[in-house]
Amino acid sequence: MEDSISYKLLASLLTAGVVGCAAGSTGPSSDPRADFGTLNAASLELTAQGGLAALQQHQLVRHDDRSYVSTNRHLCAPACGAPFDSTSGTLSAAATDSLFNIAWHQTPYSLKDDYGTTQYGADMMTYTLRVTFDGRTKTITADDGSMPSQMRAIVSAMRGIIAATR
Repeated sequence: MEDSISYKLLASLLTAGVVGCAAGSTGPSSDPRADFGTLNAASLELTAQGGLAALQQHQLVRHDDRSYVSTNRHLCAPACGAPFDSTSGTLSAAATDSLFNIAWHQTPYSLKDDYGTTQYGADMMTYTLRVTFDGRTKTITADDGSMPSQMRAIVSAMRGIIAATR
């Protein structure tokens, strides 16, 4: 219950921060992050595997129809059966816009493709994040220890906004 409240609070704060920043905009900017290009077919997809519980988590958010899906299963799946936790639905326009604004402003296309794994980090999750904006896709891989702060911000925002819908 406390985690659910924390995620809802995080999503609310992220939304308020993005809306507040957008309201203060005074016009065109020379910052390349200020121009989204087109969000047609924009999406964020996250897969996380590993950890002490040997889990596989998958989350996908699409901008156009504001749909999301989130599943959790054991790595042995499909042999272990269906996901033990899953949710899907439609995000609000404000939540979707906030999430994609956060992702864009983390400049994902400037990140390396692979940040490697942390030595002696067998209990860490390994993440693969696919970001699609303006018809271009960037795939970034890291683990809990090697993940750059920009990727961590996108992962946290995705998880928080999806958790807030539950």
